[in-house]
Amino acid sequence: MTSYDAYQSEKRQVDDLVKEGYIITGSKGTLDGDVVDFEHKKTSDKKSIRLTNPDSRKYFATLYIKQQKQRRK
Repeated sequence: MTSYDAYQSEKRQVDDLVKEGYIITGSKGTLDGDVVDFEHKKTSDKKSIRLTNPDSRKYFATLYIKQQKQRRK
């Protein structure tokens, strides 16, 4: 799998969770990548995914910042 394919796969995972109604609640950086925590807005169901590709970690960080700005309004 190429680096771009890995990015697309991890980006799709993040996008799918957001479309399903999950919000990002936090993340933890590890040597194996970032573990990103999500919680469903209505059901409080929690999920975690590991992002290992640098570009998908940047993508997640951008979404997280955008989400925080929207919550402050």
